[in-house]
Amino acid sequence: MRKSTIVTALTALITFSGTANAEDHSETKKSQPKLVVAISVDQFSADLFSEYRSSFTGGLKRLANGVVFPSGYQSHAATETCPGHATIMTGVHSGRAGIIANNWIDLSIERDDKTVYCAEDERIEGTSFGDITAPMQGDYVASAWHLLVPTLGERLQKISPKSRNVAVAGKDRSALMMGGKGVDDVYWWKGKGFATLKGRNISPSLTALNKSIGEKIDRARPAYATPAHCASRSAKIMHGDGKSVGDYAFQRPDGAARIFRLSPDFDHAVIAAATAMFDELKLGRGEATDILSIGLSATDYIGHAFGTEGLEMCIQMSELDRSLGEFFDILDGTGVDYTVMLTADHGGLDLPERMSLQGMPSAERVDAN
Repeated sequence: MRKSTIVTALTALITFSGTANAEDHSETKKSQPKLVVAISVDQFSADLFSEYRSSFTGGLKRLANGVVFPSGYQSHAATETCPGHATIMTGVHSGRAGIIANNWIDLSIERDDKTVYCAEDERIEGTSFGDITAPMQGDYVASAWHLLVPTLGERLQKISPKSRNVAVAGKDRSALMMGGKGVDDVYWWKGKGFATLKGRNISPSLTALNKSIGEKIDRARPAYATPAHCASRSAKIMHGDGKSVGDYAFQRPDGAARIFRLSPDFDHAVIAAATAMFDELKLGRGEATDILSIGLSATDYIGHAFGTEGLEMCIQMSELDRSLGEFFDILDGTGVDYTVMLTADHGGLDLPERMSLQGMPSAERVDAN
């Protein structure tokens, strides 16, 4: 795995075009598509894609049969979520986009806390820095205020005002950086449901989805079945104070909504939200090309919590492949002429304990102090 500073900057860029009657999904459509679906899988390095490529049978297999650029790099140093997503739909370096990190210090702002979150508007009186490691625990107003350049969706709107620009993601910074300031509809996960910009109403379909998720998010759920190709990954790795990884299949006990984001369930919810908006807004069925940006965050949360080489990530890759396949099947069923692009904001490294066992004895944790 190639490294740039602390985390991997290597990502894969994958595209394919599809219609309801397309037999060869690798065929590139010459006509202008009616819908562009831009998918970012947070922390999905090209190495991770290549590692599991032979096991894909669903959506990721279809993408792998399209055009694949396996060595795409984020060419900025701070390969974090916000800068990475700011480059995807703008095509410019994060510095020019105005998104230099997930958060930074700005001594000129009036509030006592001088830390600024990339996806907030600190000009609003009474706000405070949001703890991005525990989403929505700050009193900030989510906004694309700091994004200085237009996204693809905003550019299309200037060409054709009837073009719709919609973004749905697990993280507010993913949705806002891909959608931009001129996004028509934008949603991200907040606590136990999807939220949108201050002053906007939640759409009927997302309201119904929030209700459905809320009714079962705290309920116990059995563990995911372990795919045959994941069996060899099931090996307990001890780390920290008696904690282990590598043997967890995402069983959720009663009252464990807090671990929802650290499981494939999270991506399933975001894809369900994207599907709901596709249906409600009839995306791809208007006069102009529409943009649907989707930010999937479960891979990132799972990678940080369990590492990139264990059972947990193997199950996540299998579920991501399956759920994307189901989503593409829905698009196919409508007959919409669409193009899909998949990439990542950054990559990731495995846990040092597992890396040490795999021949990297110098791997160790950074001293928290």
